[in-house]
Amino acid sequence: METSTMLCHRADRLILLIITGFLLPSAEPNPDFATMVYKDCANNTFTNPYVDAASSHDQMLASMFDELVSHSLQSKFYRTTRGDDHGSITGFYQCKRDITAEDCHGCVAKLPEISNSLCSRSMAAKVQFSGCSLRYIADSFPQEKDHLTPGVIRYEEEHRFCSSECAETGMFDELRDQAFEEVENELEIGHGYSSAEKEGFHAEAECEEDMEEMKCRECVSAAVEIAKDRCEKAIRGEVYLKQCSVTYEYREHRRECESGCESEHQREGEGEGGDHFHISKQMEVMLGGGAAFVLITLIFVAVIAAARR
Repeated sequence: METSTMLCHRADRLILLIITGFLLPSAEPNPDFATMVYKDCANNTFTNPYVDAASSHDQMLASMFDELVSHSLQSKFYRTTRGDDHGSITGFYQCKRDITAEDCHGCVAKLPEISNSLCSRSMAAKVQFSGCSLRYIADSFPQEKDHLTPGVIRYEEEHRFCSSECAETGMFDELRDQAFEEVENELEIGHGYSSAEKEGFHAEAECEEDMEEMKCRECVSAAVEIAKDRCEKAIRGEVYLKQCSVTYEYREHRRECESGCESEHQREGEGEGGDHFHISKQMEVMLGGGAAFVLITLIFVAVIAAARR
């Protein structure tokens, strides 16, 4: 009888620990830096007039990707060129300056697979994740390059997103302008990266790491003007140009926009980043439902055990 009672007490303690583990708040997970923001692939691929150009391209690209991923353990930016008798490919990756080296490597390691999947054999491509990006372009295929359709790779404005929620307060414009002015002024100190916080308005600006300082400021200024002009009072916005980006978020006083702040590029990109969002939400619902089922089962077992005693 004593043995049975002891086993019941141990079972109760185990159930209590498991239930407590479900109820206590877990540690905040690291942000998903590998969430895709957008991709841009050239329509022209490596085919004729070179019989072996396609396979050569695959080998060069694979070799370049391996080199980029290996360097992401040591630095947040790296540019390299790989070539052979058929030409060369230049590529680089860049991680956000405010993420850890481990997160940078983890983010970059996922880029080659996505690039190969979405931009298979493209002569030029850009894949932008929330925490890192990859770009490459073939430099030694003059016959093919002459046939690149203008605008296939949008070297100016590559991506724009404006949220459907707008700011309610009249202070929004003033806070936005102050934050944008600060990130522009701090670019030199941050070596191409800066951020600012103004009463709930957070803004960030970033340039390619090897970009000249003056060109970086000009690029960011252009991105800021696009954000102001096209996103208006949207509480969140992203503007990606060829060599720089500006992102912002206002965390106070929001409402649905009456006229809508969504841009053409946002609607265009919903099939890219939007699918990831919906899949993530479905996973959250499934995991949450599973956890709730386990919790209810454990409580039921505990009640039955108590009733038997």
